[in-house]
Amino acid sequence: MASDLPCDQEQASNFVELLKRDLPDPRDNRGKRHSLAFVIAAFVLATLTGRQRLSGIHRFICNRLDWLRGLTRLPEGRPVSRAHLPRLLARLDWPALDRLVEQCFGVRIENRGGQTWVAVDGKTLRGTLGGGEKQGLVLAVTHGTREVVGQARQVGPKSSEIPAVRALLRETGLDKQKVSLDAHHCNPETTAQVHRAGGVYLTQVKENQAVLLGQCRAVAGSRPPLAETAGHGKANGRVTTRRARLFAMPAAAPRWKASGLGVCVAVERETFEVATRKTTAETSYYISNQAVPPGAAQATVEELAQAVRGHWGVESDNWIRDVTFNEDNVKTKSGNQAQIMGRLRGLAMALLRKTSAKNLQAAIERFTDSVSDLEAMLRQVKFL
Repeated sequence: MASDLPCDQEQASNFVELLKRDLPDPRDNRGKRHSLAFVIAAFVLATLTGRQRLSGIHRFICNRLDWLRGLTRLPEGRPVSRAHLPRLLARLDWPALDRLVEQCFGVRIENRGGQTWVAVDGKTLRGTLGGGEKQGLVLAVTHGTREVVGQARQVGPKSSEIPAVRALLRETGLDKQKVSLDAHHCNPETTAQVHRAGGVYLTQVKENQAVLLGQCRAVAGSRPPLAETAGHGKANGRVTTRRARLFAMPAAAPRWKASGLGVCVAVERETFEVATRKTTAETSYYISNQAVPPGAAQATVEELAQAVRGHWGVESDNWIRDVTFNEDNVKTKSGNQAQIMGRLRGLAMALLRKTSAKNLQAAIERFTDSVSDLEAMLRQVKFL
């Protein structure tokens, strides 16, 4: 179950005030011409009204300066030059900013029967790939509400995502919950960590674990399933039929012993393209340490089949970051600047989700057209 963590009222009445009081400022006192709280608030407001590139955010601050000063109650706010804005963002303390965002708007998963599934996946910040180390974010997103319940920075190649995910699971306590992972994280160290912590994992098996994949195929091809479920849906001009079958897994190789691997789910998808009249079919395999109590095989396969579909909510969020927020095309000169901007985009997404918006682009257009609606939302969620 998710629970919101509002701002500590004894410390600050809203997020902007919390920033002003508690965000560390690394600048020399002689160079503090711009309020960090003002710049961060203005950045988020610009993002909520459709500005994504630094040039657009800079123009937004300059053109709406008086309005921003009054709205944030920071009369000392000054326009930041286009050249200085990225340098200022690059000097912000990402862990400190992340803690303050979590303090005001974070969501925690309470351990009440472990009913909430959380998808964990990485998102590369492609605007930094031109030079220096690759930057990325690791996100943990609830399947149902798609709320971000944890995130961490990733620096380096794709392989660096694996230890970043393990650290995130450990530090947030999500390794004690139900987590879904993509095939990149199908490895015995990660699954054993979740199992030892008392959590449940569900991860896809692909060619990066060729022996285990062969075993899953052999089990699904030679044994009767414990239970199965099926369903279909129509969206985007496609009709998809799904069938999930649950199998008991025999003892795996010794390297998987500490993972508590117990079941395999074979998911068959048949997709009919209405426009082209073509049909495609594929089968995917997933492993889990989910226990199957006597008489509960049907409930288990239905839960795991739903978790397979729910995992891609985090992939959908990555798509929103790229398409709605144009994240991949926003060029940055420093890794920390990219991480700061990614964190603030994530905050903007969280604020939009608090409006129960199903279409985030439509919500952005609404707030662009109606300043009063934007102000009311920001006050309601205690951003202002």
